[in-house]
Amino acid sequence: MRSRLIPYVLLFLALLTIASILVTRTLLVNVEREVNRTSHMIALLISELLVPSLERPQVAQTIQTVLKDVDFPIVVTDEIGIPRAWHRIGVPPSKFTSEQLNRPDQLKDDPDFLKILKTIGRLKRLHEPIPIKTGETVVGYLYYGLPPLVPFLQILPFALLVVGALAFLGLIWAARSVQDYTMKDFWASFAKGLAHQMGVPVSSLWGWVELLRHSNADPEVLQRMEQDLQRLSSILRRFSKIGGTEKLKPMNLAQVVQDTVTDLQGRFLQGIAVHLDLQAQPQVFGDPELFSWALENLLKNAYEARSQRNPRIVLTLTQDEEEAVLRISDNGRGIPKDKIKHLFKRSFSTKERGWGVGLLLVRRIIEEIHKGKIRLVRSEPSVETVFEIRIPFTQGGMVP
Repeated sequence: MRSRLIPYVLLFLALLTIASILVTRTLLVNVEREVNRTSHMIALLISELLVPSLERPQVAQTIQTVLKDVDFPIVVTDEIGIPRAWHRIGVPPSKFTSEQLNRPDQLKDDPDFLKILKTIGRLKRLHEPIPIKTGETVVGYLYYGLPPLVPFLQILPFALLVVGALAFLGLIWAARSVQDYTMKDFWASFAKGLAHQMGVPVSSLWGWVELLRHSNADPEVLQRMEQDLQRLSSILRRFSKIGGTEKLKPMNLAQVVQDTVTDLQGRFLQGIAVHLDLQAQPQVFGDPELFSWALENLLKNAYEARSQRNPRIVLTLTQDEEEAVLRISDNGRGIPKDKIKHLFKRSFSTKERGWGVGLLLVRRIIEEIHKGKIRLVRSEPSVETVFEIRIPFTQGGMVP
């Protein structure tokens, strides 16, 4: 569903960017026009009202008074380029006296004076300076820039694009968080509810078995009934654990793998070669019953997808510096390529019947309960399909 929404989201972001560019472009044109108009009016005012010489102190003070309400950078120079008045350029208007400015050679190393000169160069690149005239004689120049707001308007379309993209990513994150929370809540409610609802009839069946035992029932029938009830009780314990916050304890992973395979060989792994390579003996934090259940699901899938010729399952247990690594491989029919991306993410099954929740159970047991990782390493039909489980070590590393 998210993949179907992406084109619409991209279209929305593109339209948002275009609209913001058009709006900000209009604003920038209006700002530019107003700045030009104001600057020309100031130059005209200075030309009409002031005496020809800008060097006089009274003239500089008058110009500063004219400039004080301007909201953009502006510098007034005399006809040879010596600054006489300025505003909004980061240098106080009263920094230099007219006498000091009359001797620019003595200010050539002053950082503020150099800053004024550098600002004049920058403003000249932005706008052609406006001549200040008395009659036909040029007595100075007015340099001007743009208000501080303009750079923000220029980057506004890109800022909106970034904000929109971040908002989209935030929505995806929120949706995934809600989905994960919903799945966890589902597992907890479903598993606990199932264990509770089934616990009562199972207890009742154990009572009936005890009555049959004292009524001279066939011992073989009783034995089979007890085995089935023990199996059912084990399943209910597993659901009860997977729906709660089970406390993990150190366990010998090799022993759990060995016991699980031995149990399954007596149930459904007959007629298939199962090879165990358990030379490593890592100890990890875990729950033996739940880990065995996860491994059972993987082995059951391997068994049901087994090859008709020389079916084989291989379990290899190794370790690195931080994790125990268990690989389960088989030579069955494998997993279709178009189905691989759905593994561990939603109900999945290659069988015509069944809920397809086995791998969801495996993922919850390995990643959420045991804080490990599970992934499909490769799947090539009739050659090899490999799943890999990684579980972090306990402190102490190996079992002696």
